[in-house]
Amino acid sequence: MQLPVSAIAVSAAIGVLVVAGAYTAGRLGHASSAWADSAYWLGQVLILVPAAARLLSRRVLTAGETMTLVIVLTVAEYLVMICYSPAAFSYVDELQHWRSTMNVLQTGRLFSVNYLLPISPRYPGLEEVTSALASVSGLSVFTSGLIIAAVAHLLFVCVLYLLFREVSGSYRIAGVAVLCYASNSHFDSFDSMFIYQTLALPFLALTLLAAWRLASGRIAGQRARWLALAVLTIAATVVTHHVTSYVLPVALLVITVAALLTGNRRAAAWPAVLALMSSAAAAGWLVFAAPQTWSYLQPFADLTVQSIRALLAGGHSSAPPTSGGPPGDQLLGAAAVLIVSALLPVGWWQVWRRYRGQPWTVAMAILSASWYVLVAVRLTVTDGSELAGRAATFTFIPAAYIVALAIGHLAGIAVRWQARAVAAAVLVVLLMLMFDGLANGWPPYWERLPGAYQVAGSERSVEPEVIDGARWTLAALGPGNQFAADFGSYPVLGSYGDQNPLRNVAYLYTSPVYSQSDTLRAQAQALRFVWVDSRLSKSLPAYGQYFPVDPRAGKYTHPLPAADLDKFNHVPGVGRIYDSGNIVIYELPGT
Repeated sequence: MQLPVSAIAVSAAIGVLVVAGAYTAGRLGHASSAWADSAYWLGQVLILVPAAARLLSRRVLTAGETMTLVIVLTVAEYLVMICYSPAAFSYVDELQHWRSTMNVLQTGRLFSVNYLLPISPRYPGLEEVTSALASVSGLSVFTSGLIIAAVAHLLFVCVLYLLFREVSGSYRIAGVAVLCYASNSHFDSFDSMFIYQTLALPFLALTLLAAWRLASGRIAGQRARWLALAVLTIAATVVTHHVTSYVLPVALLVITVAALLTGNRRAAAWPAVLALMSSAAAAGWLVFAAPQTWSYLQPFADLTVQSIRALLAGGHSSAPPTSGGPPGDQLLGAAAVLIVSALLPVGWWQVWRRYRGQPWTVAMAILSASWYVLVAVRLTVTDGSELAGRAATFTFIPAAYIVALAIGHLAGIAVRWQARAVAAAVLVVLLMLMFDGLANGWPPYWERLPGAYQVAGSERSVEPEVIDGARWTLAALGPGNQFAADFGSYPVLGSYGDQNPLRNVAYLYTSPVYSQSDTLRAQAQALRFVWVDSRLSKSLPAYGQYFPVDPRAGKYTHPLPAADLDKFNHVPGVGRIYDSGNIVIYELPGT
């Protein structure tokens, strides 16, 4: 017996409540308790399993039912993200954009300096919309940001569903493709956080939908409207997020090439026009408004190129070893990689058999091959997991569609053969993909539940004492001072404190003596203040490193010695200007 859509919505609501309860247990000191972790996963089961089972069932779904399932899943997972930190932003990326938005509200100008993420003010779409909502409504930046991110995320998923439906001609395939996309490890975090990519994604999807409508030749009386929409969404993408604005023309170009390969010149015309428009807009913004973008992205590009060259030369990349998390999470991650890698060829076979004359499906097949590049980057490139995760937001769009075609084919076999075992296996495969996205996504396993302060614990380093100290620096010292700080305090100091924390400062914390060479190095950096958290001597870093740039990352076996942190108390001329118990701020002489 299949659950009705209304019952699935109720199950999802209960699942959100159960996850919220697990988060509350974590904040009350039970973050490491097995029962609290089990409650989290029980809540996710209540959210995901009924929706996935309904989409793969033999019963025919209406367009409204399929769309409702997509919305229920998206809203439920967004609410789960809010429940993690319901009173203020705690994700590092959100703090960066919170700072930019506060700058807009306080100065009344765009392009104000953001010490934490200098490139952010050059792509002010998110901050402009959020500050406008906050000004008009009187809501806080936090509440306004949640609203903007929620609308953007839901709009992106809905437009993505509509695009999948238009291309496939099937509500069910479109729904399954959205579920496959939701297995992307960043779907519940970086695709829905208060960050500039979240707002840019619906503009990307709307541009692609407009290109489909324009190329379909069935909207003669509406062509001007869709063209106007495409122009507006291209512009909005370009001023909101750099990488998304570069992905857009590439996607449109591949669609154009696919149309030419299938002999459909008419279908190639509009994507080609929009590709040129988006390329020109992105290049114009890069040259005239955001020339800093290249210097921001260049280190990531150089790192990737260096690793690839090392591999081609027969050596090895400099990718550091990582713990990879609990064995169960690692096993699930490996299984998900194998599943997607195996299903993509099945989907390509379906494209060849049934859709090889359809330009957009062929384009999806071509673009989905980037999945294997993503896997190679993850395994071979330094910081490959982070790079692959960020790229997955885009790579998973075509890959999810092709995987959905494969799953639809297998589900169809199960229906024709009345093979319940095959149908159950297909459901298990889909659920494994979705749970992998949760287990190996963000937050990482060590802070899956919120809880007490963790040294270098990302979100769990954002706690009241650190926030109060950062606010004190802004009130007492003013903004923009050069600071040394640990990895966990770094984003709080740069956001709440509006200070300019430096990254390469490990040398100040890893010896018991403040030497003459340390003094000269600090002066060369124009370093004025040192933030010292004594808790660094009491625990190993959750993230594997104590500092933003840490030569010993992943190599610590003991916490930092207390003498290394206390040495500034004995240096002549160093002022102890703030002390909250755990946190002490020192002012260096001669800077």
